[in-house]
Amino acid sequence: MPPIDERVTIAVEAALAGLGALRAVLAKSDARVPMIKPDGTPVTAGDLAVQIAVSAVLERRSPGVSVIGEEGESSVGGREGETLLGRAIDAVRSAMGSDAPRDPARFLASSAAPSSDTWWTVDPIDGTKGFRSGRHYALCLALIEKNRAAVGVLSCPTLMMGRDPLEIGSDAQPGTVYFASAGGGAWKFAPADGARVMPSTVSEVRRPAASGTPWLVCDSIEGSSRAERMRRVMDHTRLPWRSVSLDSQCKYALVAEGAADCFMRVPSATREECVWDHAPGAVVAAESGAEVSDLAGRALEFSGTTLSKNLGTLACDKFIASMVCSAAGQVLVERGCATRPGIKGSAC
Repeated sequence: MPPIDERVTIAVEAALAGLGALRAVLAKSDARVPMIKPDGTPVTAGDLAVQIAVSAVLERRSPGVSVIGEEGESSVGGREGETLLGRAIDAVRSAMGSDAPRDPARFLASSAAPSSDTWWTVDPIDGTKGFRSGRHYALCLALIEKNRAAVGVLSCPTLMMGRDPLEIGSDAQPGTVYFASAGGGAWKFAPADGARVMPSTVSEVRRPAASGTPWLVCDSIEGSSRAERMRRVMDHTRLPWRSVSLDSQCKYALVAEGAADCFMRVPSATREECVWDHAPGAVVAAESGAEVSDLAGRALEFSGTTLSKNLGTLACDKFIASMVCSAAGQVLVERGCATRPGIKGSAC
């Protein structure tokens, strides 16, 4: 076993509670039926159940430390939202029993910003489209301390230990839980059904030496102009490469395992990157031995709910990281945004 501090123990317990709540949701035939939030993105009862369960454990085990999640009051608006919330609450009570919170809905109260320099951030189901479509998705949790990700957990129900990471597991299988702390390494285990605490035996995650023939780069299944710019960046490196498409922060897990060599997010013209979309996976990938930064080679700064002080994100094999950053700088200069942090409207 690695040296485990209390922060890691708490984070894993919270993630397992979320996983238990999700499995209770999945026992119902309508588990993947979504509603569309005001921002145009989907939300399911699974998203709500996971955030409630994770937040309830964090409140009990980490009192006084704020929790900022992706889901908020807008996720449960109208009759459709009330129905989703009801299904989520039923799942949480079924999974957590006497540990279930008395007022589950309060864990969906929106919080605009962290109240101190230590806070938790949760993306209950990263890759909701993947979850809805029977593809990869992840339950993601991180502890932020002084603008850095100190602890990260990725629960990847569809990634099977000892199997091809691109093979998608079924709901009946346990998947893999990855966890890491800054300076403490990256680790993984297969959670037992109904488990609430970390097992006594875990496996270290160490990124193997690069092969580079060709370099394997994570791509988005949905595709977009951002995906096209990512391809332009990789072409500009003049490295031999090919892409593998999948959803969610499972991409960070693949980079950590060495099953993929690179995952980048170029700046968007419409939105900044959210902390919960990157902090959990970033610490897992970094502690496995990957290079994690923004596309200008700067450390990721989690100073608020968005990465407004960074230019995209990058998790990459150390051998090619500087080449990717150099290529990104040249490609994004053409778009007028490489020298400025964050997004700058349509120019990026």
